[in-house]
Amino acid sequence: MEPRKRTTLRDVAARANVSTAVVSYVINGGPRPTSAEVRERVLKAIAELDYHPNGFARGLRARRTHTIGFVTSDRDPMECIGSHYVASLLSVLTGELKQRGYYLLIYPMMFGEDLAPLEALLRGGRLDGVFLRLVQDSPATDALVARVTAADIPCVCIERPAAPRFGLSAVTYDDVGGAALATRHLVARGHRRIAHLRGDVRYASALARLDGYRQALSECGLPLDERLIRGADWEMATAAASVETLLALEEPPTAIFAASDDLALGALERLRALGRRVPEEVAVVGFDGIPLAQEVTPSLTTIRVPFDEIGRRATELLLGDDRPADRTTIALPVELIQAESA
Repeated sequence: MEPRKRTTLRDVAARANVSTAVVSYVINGGPRPTSAEVRERVLKAIAELDYHPNGFARGLRARRTHTIGFVTSDRDPMECIGSHYVASLLSVLTGELKQRGYYLLIYPMMFGEDLAPLEALLRGGRLDGVFLRLVQDSPATDALVARVTAADIPCVCIERPAAPRFGLSAVTYDDVGGAALATRHLVARGHRRIAHLRGDVRYASALARLDGYRQALSECGLPLDERLIRGADWEMATAAASVETLLALEEPPTAIFAASDDLALGALERLRALGRRVPEEVAVVGFDGIPLAQEVTPSLTTIRVPFDEIGRRATELLLGDDRPADRTTIALPVELIQAESA
């Protein structure tokens, strides 16, 4: 069987007995008006021929591609696929863009990666804007941000702000406050030996959550025991190993605050394997609020990051009709979701 020949603009024009320019005017809503009768003929021809305009070509002619880039620099470029956290973020951004007729192009990068290919993408005319997910602070992100701003494409930062001199708007959330909230919750539940499973210290969020944990202990009048701080990455296996080390202490913790839900899930799994009851013997609190947190047993008490609000506000800043002309940073609050683990 021969492949079906693709219907072209010329085919539609011939069927409607008009010029290709008139077909283009009908499809794109201008720039010249068409009569109702001509418009009806063109639309009928499009339906009869099952014609689907080439969106990319139309975007080039209009200097719009309806494509937004999601650029993220991470320890592993594939984190945007495997991470529960990033998956939650991408889900809401994709939904917000779809409602506005836009697509999302994902461009994952690794810390220290050559920026030349990114620059080629930014200057290639394929993107109408960029969501730039930053997990580090200035000056570590300055070279990356400079490449993006030099391309003169609308850009909004997510998670961490860029240095003020770049003039980029950002949507962030309260890592320090969330970590302090988690720690105070455990104190309120009667715990005095509270461990912290920290994340990768190359990430600003890991450092901020460690700061929040320390601040809350100080505010509650509890001593800081550095032996209760374990971990150096976001791996569940590391969290599991850290749990065994913590439980081997002469005075083991009765509660654990993990810097991410994935770390908390790793801790829960190892506690279960060791026969420790949660929360009766060891309570656990996570951070992120990924959907999986409420599907495990016991369900995970966690600090919920407002993913839906991040997606909505970031998209409004990038594409909204009333987007601000000047740099704006929106810092969103987080909340404690109490469940069975603490």
